[in-house]
Amino acid sequence: MKSNLVAVGCPSRGVSPFNALGTAIGLQDFQWLSVGQAALFQLDRSLDNASVRALKEHAASLEIDLFITHKPLEKKKLLVADMEATIILDEMLDLLAEDLGLGEAVANITSLAMNGRIDFTRSLAARTALFAGTPESRLRGLCEKIRFTPGAQRLVSSMKKSGARTILVTGGYDIFAQRVKQVCGFDEVIANKPVVQDGVLTGHLVPPVCSASTKREVLERACGALGVSPDHACAIGDGANDIDMLKIAGLSASYHGKPVLHDLVDFNFVHSDLTAVLFAQGYRDSEISAQA
Repeated sequence: MKSNLVAVGCPSRGVSPFNALGTAIGLQDFQWLSVGQAALFQLDRSLDNASVRALKEHAASLEIDLFITHKPLEKKKLLVADMEATIILDEMLDLLAEDLGLGEAVANITSLAMNGRIDFTRSLAARTALFAGTPESRLRGLCEKIRFTPGAQRLVSSMKKSGARTILVTGGYDIFAQRVKQVCGFDEVIANKPVVQDGVLTGHLVPPVCSASTKREVLERACGALGVSPDHACAIGDGANDIDMLKIAGLSASYHGKPVLHDLVDFNFVHSDLTAVLFAQGYRDSEISAQA
């Protein structure tokens, strides 16, 4: 059985790490997906688990992320993406908490939830309760401080250009998600809405709460509307709240994913940016949108 290996690294390091990887594999004849950034190696043999682990460790020493599959590379028809620490770099509720002097209390709850140590819905309710009395204008001001993960806009625009539907689904607040939707161009956004009265947060959420099960349901619903199976979907997330959707997607990926995801996702990348998700689908440079 043939194995496809997609190697993605940092363009500033050039072609040398890829040549070194080829030497380790015993295959110098590879295809560039993007010269000095992503390459496709095709092996006429399958790799056992021990070989895969060893190869990924060697690639990591070269600062290369490795996606290995026995299936043909395929451009997915659907992208379902988590927002915080995935499409954007920050956890917005942690930033809001820091702005309000509640940083440590809220960050501790966030960390427990993302690592699967407490239920996400309960953790979100606890964090939201701490924000009672906060003017909504404080949240709007934070929208201007959102830091986008490198490659986020290229990922969304390139998949849309190829005909895919793109959905942002997050347990975070809708006010932040709408800003991310606007900048990246997502087709749809599903997020949580804090209750606001007289311009201030009450400390409650508008039901129903967007949770881990919601994310899976969104992926399944979108696949049904498109007339495709989840095998034709790509899901990307970073923590325990994303597990349900990642388990059923044809391509599951995480950017600096939490340890709880490392053995679950198809592709966890740390040395490259979000364009790695495109290369894992077989996109080439000419098919990727210019950086916004």
